[in-house]
Amino acid sequence: MSAPQPLDVRARMLPIQRLRIDSLDETELSQRLDATVKQAPALFQRAPVALDLSPVIEHLSEPALTNALAQARQRGLIVFALAGPKADLLPWCDQFHLAWQDEQDKPAKARAHTPTLSTQVVTQPVRSGQQIYARDAHLIVMNQVSAGAEIIADGNIHVFGRLRGRALAGGQGWTNAEIVCQQMDADLVAIAGLYRVRDDLPEATGAARIYRLDDEIRVDCY
Repeated sequence: MSAPQPLDVRARMLPIQRLRIDSLDETELSQRLDATVKQAPALFQRAPVALDLSPVIEHLSEPALTNALAQARQRGLIVFALAGPKADLLPWCDQFHLAWQDEQDKPAKARAHTPTLSTQVVTQPVRSGQQIYARDAHLIVMNQVSAGAEIIADGNIHVFGRLRGRALAGGQGWTNAEIVCQQMDADLVAIAGLYRVRDDLPEATGAARIYRLDDEIRVDCY
């Protein structure tokens, strides 16, 4: 009988949403979670979430963490990790079967310099439920992006059609990344960790250029 073969392991960079918890009060946490999800429902849809507990680490207890996890999951957040001081959080991670993230390890570290990137071209429509990630590359979509789809690139994103769904450029922190589309109708756009949702976007549905200026997402419509 041959020895069992190990499972195939494939590393993949994914955008991780990080929620900074600065109060463990049950009522306050509930209200702020509701406000957060209401502000950007598309941002947290089926996305992995890490709870950053750095501000409340001294007040953390089993009931408080149990409540925080339950409240987050009741709102559809997929909490997979705790973020904060390693020595303090590892016992809680073990107890609750969660991963750990360094408190300084942000999902997208700000980088203004131009990285060396290839270009990934997609000619077919990006349909609802699809996710395309152009790792270490710019992304060109020669078609439309449907509602419920997600496109991510470490570089720029160009869509030669209608952009619905979610578009996240500068996935590894390149702050000079841009999103350019022929028709703007997105639920969410993000550049290097900063995002704007539909309610905060211009109503115009023509061509648009989305870019980051300092700590603000700008949208120019044409």
